[in-house]
Amino acid sequence: MNTDNYFVSFDPTPDHMDEIYSWTTFPPNNFPSIDQSYRKKNICIVTKENKVVGFFAYKLTSRCVEIVIAETKKEFRSTGIAKLLLNTLSKHLNPKGYLAYHLYCAPEESQYAWKKLGFEYYPESQYGKADKKIEMFKIFGDCCTVVENSKNINPTDNVIKIWDYNIGEDDDLPRWIVKFDMVENSKKLVKPFLFFGEDDWKIKVITQDGSQFCRYKDYDRKSEVTRCFYIDELK
Repeated sequence: MNTDNYFVSFDPTPDHMDEIYSWTTFPPNNFPSIDQSYRKKNICIVTKENKVVGFFAYKLTSRCVEIVIAETKKEFRSTGIAKLLLNTLSKHLNPKGYLAYHLYCAPEESQYAWKKLGFEYYPESQYGKADKKIEMFKIFGDCCTVVENSKNINPTDNVIKIWDYNIGEDDDLPRWIVKFDMVENSKKLVKPFLFFGEDDWKIKVITQDGSQFCRYKDYDRKSEVTRCFYIDELK
C-alpha cells in the first residue's frame, strides 16, 4: 500500500466524526460506543485529502486494547487501510505499556478480515465454549512465547504450564507451555507472560525455588489485568 496520500490521526475533529456517521454501515444504536471512544480520545482515523476513509474505536484496559468498532469506507476496502491503522496504533500504544488487542467479531464475517491481520481465535476449553460470540486477539508487545505442550523442557527451565480446564492434578499433561527468564536477583520476568484464556483454568508456575499450582485467578488476586492472563513478576 502506498501511504503517501493517507494520514493517520488520533485527534479527529467533529467534522470527521460527522463523516464517519454519514457512511458507516453500523446501525445508529452503535453510535454511542463510537462517541464514547471519541470523547475519551480513543479513536484512530485514516484520512485521504482530509476525508475519513477508515477508523478504529477502542477501549484501554490494563495492558490490553479492546477494539470496539472498526470500519473502512466501502470504496477503500481491501486497500490496506485496516493494516495501516493497526500498525500505527500498535506503535502509538506499545510505549505506553499496552501489549495486545482483543475484540468480538461483529458481524461474524469480519473474523476473516481480522485473521488476515494476524488475529487468532480465543482458545476453547476442552469442554467447549458456552459463549457463542467469536472472540479474537493479537499480541503486539514483546512477551513470552506460548507453545502447545512440548516435551523439550530442561530441569533448569523456568516454566508456566497451562491447562484448559479447572479440575485435575498437576501431573496431568498441560495443553500449553511457556518458558521464561528472570531478571537477576529479582522476581521479575525478563518478558511478561500474556495469554488469553478463561481465568479459572489451572496453571503451574515452576522455578528452581519451587512451584505453585492453582487457578490463574487465584495466582495474584491483586492483579489489575482482567482481560487476559498476565504475569510480569512472581508471587
